[in-house]
Amino acid sequence: MVRLVPHVVTRVGRIVAAVVLILLAAITYPGADLLSLVIHLTPAPTATYPAVQGPLAWLHVEHPAGSTPYIADEQGRMVLLHGVIPGGLIDFWSGTDHSQTNPAPFYPIDPAAYEGACPANYATVKVPPLCESDIKDMAAMGFNSIRLPLSWSLLEPLRGQFDQRYVDRVAQVVGWAKAAGMYVIIDIHQNAYSRYVGRSAPPPLPGGALTDLWYNSGAPAWATITDGFPSENYLQQRELNPAVLEAESNFWYNRNGIQSEYIATIAMLARRFKDESAVIGYSLFNEPMPGWNLPPGFEDLLLFPFYRRVIDAVTGVHDGLPCPTQVFMPAVCGFPDAGVHDLRQLFFMETGLIREITDFPTHLGLPVSSYPNLVLSIHPYTHGYTPDALFLGQTPDKATYPWGGYDQTYSLAEREARAINAALFVAEFGNDPKWDPLILTNELAEQERHRVGFAFWTWQENCAIGGNSWGMYNPVDCIHNLADARPASGCLRTAREQLLARVYPSASADPNLTYHYDASTGAFTLHATGHFGEPSTVVVIPSLVTGPVNVSGAVAGEPVVAEVPNGRTVTVYPGAGDFKITISAAPFDLGVACAVTN
Repeated sequence: MVRLVPHVVTRVGRIVAAVVLILLAAITYPGADLLSLVIHLTPAPTATYPAVQGPLAWLHVEHPAGSTPYIADEQGRMVLLHGVIPGGLIDFWSGTDHSQTNPAPFYPIDPAAYEGACPANYATVKVPPLCESDIKDMAAMGFNSIRLPLSWSLLEPLRGQFDQRYVDRVAQVVGWAKAAGMYVIIDIHQNAYSRYVGRSAPPPLPGGALTDLWYNSGAPAWATITDGFPSENYLQQRELNPAVLEAESNFWYNRNGIQSEYIATIAMLARRFKDESAVIGYSLFNEPMPGWNLPPGFEDLLLFPFYRRVIDAVTGVHDGLPCPTQVFMPAVCGFPDAGVHDLRQLFFMETGLIREITDFPTHLGLPVSSYPNLVLSIHPYTHGYTPDALFLGQTPDKATYPWGGYDQTYSLAEREARAINAALFVAEFGNDPKWDPLILTNELAEQERHRVGFAFWTWQENCAIGGNSWGMYNPVDCIHNLADARPASGCLRTAREQLLARVYPSASADPNLTYHYDASTGAFTLHATGHFGEPSTVVVIPSLVTGPVNVSGAVAGEPVVAEVPNGRTVTVYPGAGDFKITISAAPFDLGVACAVTN
C-alpha cells in the first residue's frame, strides 16, 4: 500500500480547496460582478428600424449622459406611456366548487369567438372577457398603451407544445390596440406562481389557512413542482404558501429545465411579433417571488441573470457564458441564441416582490445586459401592500411607513434604473377606490414629477377585494344567481376616470420638461425648453377635459390644436428658448355615475 506523506496530503487538500473556492466564486457574487463589468464595457448592438405606416413608430431606450435613460420614439423624443391593464387573457381559477383545483380555462381561447361579439361574463371568474369594445373605451379615456397580461399555462399547456390559437388571440388584441392607436406591452403574468399549486385538505397546519386559488395564475401544471409541500396561506398572503415558495424556487433553479422552457416560450412570442411596432416589448415576469431565497442574492444571482438569459435568447447578444440549459444555471450563465434576433423591442424587467412591498431596493444594481432597450419596472403599491398595511394594520391616512413618503419608491428606483442602464416604468399600481383622493392622487403626482409612464391595475374586475373591486368600473353582482350571465361590468367610476383620464405630454424633445395636471379642475401646465429644428412636443387631452388651450413663449410657427376621435391633441414646435402650454380650468364632460354593486 502506498502511503501519502503528510505534505502531499496537505498540498492536495489545498488544491481541492482552491478549486472549490474558484467554483464558488464563479457561481456567486465574484463571478456575477466580473460578468457585469464585462457587460458594462461591451458595446451595445445596433438595430435598424424600418419605416412604419401609421402613428405607432418603433420605440427604443435613449441613454442621455449623466441622466436616467428614457423610452423614446424614432425622433429621439421622450415618450410617456399612460396605460391600463385588462385581465381578460389571464388563466385564473374559476368556479364555485373549491374542491376542484383544476378547472378548464374559463373563456374561449379561439379568437373567432370575439369577432364582432363578446362572450358572456360570469361572476365565477375573477375578470370579464377582453373584447374590442374594451380597447375602444380605453382609447377614449386618452390611454395610449396597454399592458396585456398572458398566462404561461395557456401559452404552453403541454411541455414543448405551444397553443397557436392563444397566440392568435393575443395577435387579435394587438390588432385592436393598433387600430385604436395604442401600444401593447406583452406581459408574461403570474400571481403566486400558478393556479395549479393545489389546495391542502382541511384542517390547515397551525397558523395556516385554506388556500383560495381565485387569485392564482401563471405556470402550467407540468411546470409547477411543489414536492408535496402543503398548499395553504400564511399571514393571509397568497404568496406565503409553502407550495408556492417551493414551486418558485424550483423555477429559479431550473428544476427539470422548466426555466429554459419559459425562455423558449418568450422566444416564440418574440418570433411572432418581432416585426410589429405596436408591440413595445415584453414584461418578462410579473412580481417575481424569491421562493425560499433571500435578497439581495435572489435578485443579483437568480432573477436578473434570468432576465439576461431571456435577452440573450431573443436578441442573440450572448452576454452570458455558455452553460448547460437543463440544469441549474449560475448567475454567469447565458442562454443559446433562439434565432429570433429581435433587436427592436424593449424588455421590461421587474424588481423582486420584496422590493415592491417595501418600496426599497433589494438588489445591488449590477449591469444586466449590453442590449440597450432595457426598462426597469416597479409596482408602487404604497400603503396598499407596504409593511404599514400588511403587518402594522395602519390605514393610509395614519401610516408611519414608508419613511420617505410616496416619493421614496420613485427616487430610489431612478437610481436603480441608472445603475443597470435602463429606463424606468411603473408597470403596475392601483388601490381600493375609497382611497383614491389620497393614494391614487399622490401616486399620479409622483409619476408626473419623475416623468415616468404607468400601467394601471386594473381595467375591469368582477368581484371584490376586501369588499370592493379595484377596476375602472364598478363590479358585477357576485352574490346572487352565480350561474347566470352578467354584463361585462357595472358602470364607469367617474371619480376614477377624472383622475386617470389625464392630460399629459405623450412625446417631447425635452426630457427635462415639467408638467402638472389638476384632476379637480381640468387645468394643466407644461414648461419646456427647445431649439429651432427640434421635434415637436405633443400633449394629449382626453375628451372629458374641455378647457381652452394656450401656448406662449419661444415656439416655431402656430401651435396645432387638433380634434381627434378621443379628444384633442396639441402639437408645438420649439423655438429658441422656453415655452409653456396651459389648459384652463373648465367643467368636465364625465360619464354617468352609479352606485357600487356587490
